[in-house]
Amino acid sequence: MKPGLDKIMSADRGLIVIAAISVVLSAFTFSVYLYSKNLENKNSSLTGQLAELQTLNKDIALIHSDIVSRERKIGLTKVTGAVPALQQLLDSLGLKAKVIRSLEKRKLQEFTEEYAELLLEGIDLNAIVNLLYKLENSPFPLKIKNAAIKATFENPNIFILSITASLISK
Repeated sequence: MKPGLDKIMSADRGLIVIAAISVVLSAFTFSVYLYSKNLENKNSSLTGQLAELQTLNKDIALIHSDIVSRERKIGLTKVTGAVPALQQLLDSLGLKAKVIRSLEKRKLQEFTEEYAELLLEGIDLNAIVNLLYKLENSPFPLKIKNAAIKATFENPNIFILSITASLISK
């Protein structure tokens, strides 16, 4: 071969090698770019799922604490029935019931629900509010089923209160 042609061929080989390396590098760069974009999409998707799971976790923690407090309320109170529980609440408020009697018991899965009737006459509105608050926040798992308030004919500021409540126990 001619010496000039040899120089041109070796220069072309160098260009071919450089071109091949640049093609391989650009293909590698493009594939890394696509892979990083895919990872970014997965990351944003997982971040959204994580935020949703954290919200659900907070909700579950609230529900769990409510269940634990209600179970504690049921388990720690040792009352023999709905009538003694209501009588204890009335005594704490200094109220006297005209009628307080047990009605019926129902079995609900592993729990027992005992109903009691309470009738108070000559009670003012403040005492009614205090009694309802005590019933709602009592250490016993009491639930008000029915409540009726009637004003007396002689004095409209004095009321007759009739409540049907139930005590839930294990």
